[in-house]
Formats: sequence, C-alpha cells, structure tokens
Amino acid sequence: MKKLIVSFFVMFLVYAIIALNPVWGQERNLGVNKAVTAQIRALDREFFRGFDVYLAEVEMAPTALLFDIKDDYHLPTRFWGDSLSEEEIISALSWLDVQYNDNKTIPFKPRALNVVNLKGEVLGYCYTGLNSVLMDRKKDGSVTVFRPTAQSLDRGGDGVILPGVH
Repeated sequence: MKKLIVSFFVMFLVYAIIALNPVWGQERNLGVNKAVTAQIRALDREFFRGFDVYLAEVEMAPTALLFDIKDDYHLPTRFWGDSLSEEEIISALSWLDVQYNDNKTIPFKPRALNVVNLKGEVLGYCYTGLNSVLMDRKKDGSVTVFRPTAQSLDRGGDGVILPGVH
C-alpha cells in the first residue's frame, strides 16, 4: 500500500511538471508588468519610440493608453483613433494620473498590463487604472483590444462614473 501511495505521488508530481511547463517563464495576459510600468512612469522617450500609442477617451480625461509594439500585429480597434506623438503621450500620462487622483472609482494607480496572444507572445501593454480590459484573442496569434470608456452606470441614481466598454 505504501508503494502505491508513493508511486501515485511521484506520478502526480511528474504530471504537474509536464502540465505546467508550457506556462513557466511566460507573461500572463493582463498581468501587471512592473518593469514596463516603471519605464512609462519615468517618461522614457526611447521606450515610447518602440510603440504606437493610442488613447482611450479624450486627452484630458483618458481611461487608458494602449502601447502597441511596432510589429505585424495591430492591437487597437478603430475606436482608439490615431497614434499619439511623444508629447501627446506625456500629456496623456499626466492626465491619466489626474484621473486616478481625482476619480476614486478608478480602482488602481495606472500600471502596465501585458497584452499577450494565445501563443504566449507579448504584443503590447495597456496602461490603465481599470481592473480589466476587454479583448479578443484569436488562435492565429492576433489580438484586438477594445477601448475602455467611462460610462455612467445607474447605481441607485448616484451617477457614479465607472469604466465600461465601447
């Protein structure tokens, strides 16, 4: 009986290692990336040059910035608008911080969330204080990120502005 239990335990460990092996070392989709967050907060212009950056909402009231790595994949939907210049990125980042400080319905200090396709490749980052971002991840490796918007949700008529999806 003892040999059976030991054999079962060993087989379980081997199975766990084999099952978890593909995800080790990979970035989690929508996981917080502290290194990228630090680069964005430091306003690293060299870092910005590697991305097409898009703004959700308007410049003075943004909900998110989408950092799309310049590659063959195109992350934003048409609702994100045109890519920002470096000066527009810096301005939008400061307004995003103002949004977080003034609007207590935004739950987190803005941070970079990984945008990862089903192949495990990081395609970009969504810099936001929201707790989720709606996206469509396809089997071919492409990802479409939908623009988060501020929607007025009726919660007993209090007019609280909460993030939604456009």
